Amino acid sequence: MRRLIFDFGSENVRMGVEGGRRPPLSEPAVVAHRLTGDVVAVGEQALRMIGRTPEGLEAERPFVRGGVRSQRLAEALLKHLLARVGGHGFRRPEIWIALAAGSSPIDRRGLGVLAQRAGAGRVRYCSLSACRALGLELPLFQPTGTLLVDVGASCTRIELLSLGHSVAQLKVEMAGDHIDEAITRLMRDRYNLMVGSATAQSIKHALLGQGSDEAIANGRDLVTGLPQSVTLERQEVLPAVEMLADQIAHGVRELLRDVSPELVADLAEHGIFLTGGGARLAALAPMLQDRLDLPLQLDVEPEQTICKGLQLALDPKNGQRLRLRSA
Repeated sequence: MRRLIFDFGSENVRMGVEGGRRPPLSEPAVVAHRLTGDVVAVGEQALRMIGRTPEGLEAERPFVRGGVRSQRLAEALLKHLLARVGGHGFRRPEIWIALAAGSSPIDRRGLGVLAQRAGAGRVRYCSLSACRALGLELPLFQPTGTLLVDVGASCTRIELLSLGHSVAQLKVEMAGDHIDEAITRLMRDRYNLMVGSATAQSIKHALLGQGSDEAIANGRDLVTGLPQSVTLERQEVLPAVEMLADQIAHGVRELLRDVSPELVADLAEHGIFLTGGGARLAALAPMLQDRLDLPLQLDVEPEQTICKGLQLALDPKNGQRLRLRSA
């Protein structure tokens, strides 16, 4: 029986099938539920409810900062995903999960228990950064330093790898959500306009991901209480990206301070690999390059990289080197 692979992100969960030729299935990591605990909607349907729910109904993200925020909601989301492949011969399938460095045995056990309650069979784990490196086709198992800067939604993970293992890692508590929050404050303080998180995120994607010079923000006028639209220019949101770049650059310097000079020297040749959803923030890469004076390479398909790496980890040769863990 073929195995399933999972990449649990704060914004989206991606699921693939061993040997599958299609891109991984992606669902927004959102669950809508009543205060009584009853689940109302999951995934795309729940995402559309954010900011639009009546009293007694909430739409929440079950994963945050690489961990489980709500076991109950995470189980509902995973059960929904497993049900989507349940009619294709997958009964209590073995699943493989990419897990961030620093996750405790309690984190792993908790994730394994909720996965099995949701309908999974055996649960196995692979290092998130190792999956990134495999997916990017980097020399993971060679005696050379590879530095990954993974800019997610809720945090940025900086990790140095060599010989298939983590040498050093550091987490910066700032990432894509920081840009959304900065846009929300900007609209409130400069334009007296209240916008929701979904609107702030769409503005971020338009101005920093798609490269538009302007974006229309629709929200509620704080003075009149009526609907209002404002045109926001790209230059207005760049200070938030500069703040993120400053924090990441500081984190890289902190991490490299206690690393052997040989591994640091490798970075002068190979540079830094920028991945995660933040790799799509067009202004971030040149800002980091200016601050660190190191070559920087972009992950061109950050949404697919972890699942691609998990597929490669299923190769027994790679799996033995990565020392995979079971639940």
